[in-house]
Amino acid sequence: MIRKQLLLIIILIYLAPAANAQVLNIERERLKTDTAGLAGSVKVNVNVIKNVKKLTETGFFSHLQYKKNRSLFLLLLDYNLIKSGKDDFSNNGMSHLRYNYKITPVVSAEAFGQAQFNKVLGINYRSLAGAGPRFKILGKPGFRLYAGVAWMLEHEEPVKKEDALFQNSTETLHRLSSYVSFTIKPVDNLLITNTTYFQPRPDKFNDYRISTDLSAFFKVTKIISFTFSYSYLFDKVPFEGVPAQVYAIKNGLIVDFGK
Repeated sequence: MIRKQLLLIIILIYLAPAANAQVLNIERERLKTDTAGLAGSVKVNVNVIKNVKKLTETGFFSHLQYKKNRSLFLLLLDYNLIKSGKDDFSNNGMSHLRYNYKITPVVSAEAFGQAQFNKVLGINYRSLAGAGPRFKILGKPGFRLYAGVAWMLEHEEPVKKEDALFQNSTETLHRLSSYVSFTIKPVDNLLITNTTYFQPRPDKFNDYRISTDLSAFFKVTKIISFTFSYSYLFDKVPFEGVPAQVYAIKNGLIVDFGK
């Protein structure tokens, strides 16, 4: 009976619907801790499935955070590949480095740099760098609300397709990146986080991106927890042949055999 239950849990995790919109929720990745020093985690997975076709899935995620006095460094590395023959169902990677300096209990200064690619969404290479203030609007035990705005420089190179009649051009431009983020813990066994970004071009305001990431962690029992996440990306001016709206829905169960 126990083996059947564990098998069911594994099936639920791997058959959960997913589509990688590559929305980066920085608020979810910040480790809420007052302890100075280094903290983080690394996750690696390689899966090979063979039935009618051979499906290969490779994933890597690394989260490192270093805190000292008023300074906080955050490094994220993420790579995902789902491939069947010559077809890529998902092929994307990202590295993100962020520095946060707390000026007052309410205001912090942030600077960040990011490099990424997403072959499925037509992004061969995208790099960006920016800086701006971050504000702690509300910080109660069961509810936290933050907002921030940054000016960033973005460089984007499209994937070249030999059979395409129209080729997207390489762009280097400025964007504003503003966000609102909240964390809710209504009860001890439920945690909900959400971050929504609005990223327009100052020189062409009808060229903008909106992205949101919602995640929930619900502890069912002492050893079983349920996770849910929803991410959505709307690009007003996407690359030719790429949909303007992309979303991902992921859910799963976590079994903790620790004490």
